[in-house]
Amino acid sequence: MGGEVRVALLALAMTGLIAGCSDDKPEAATAKTISEQALEKDCANPRWKEQNLGLWYSVCRKSINW
Repeated sequence: MGGEVRVALLALAMTGLIAGCSDDKPEAATAKTISEQALEKDCANPRWKEQNLGLWYSVCRKSINW
């Protein structure tokens, strides 16, 4: 890749990161669709984990601490 392409991709990635940190999010985007209690119940259910493994990994799995 050329240097200009790398700079453009880096600028695009940084714009996405900065936009994700903004406090000006619409109210609908910040509203929770699942209560925390229901989420904890689903995360603890091995059958739900098996059926929704991708979602379980993104929502329930503990992050790795380096």
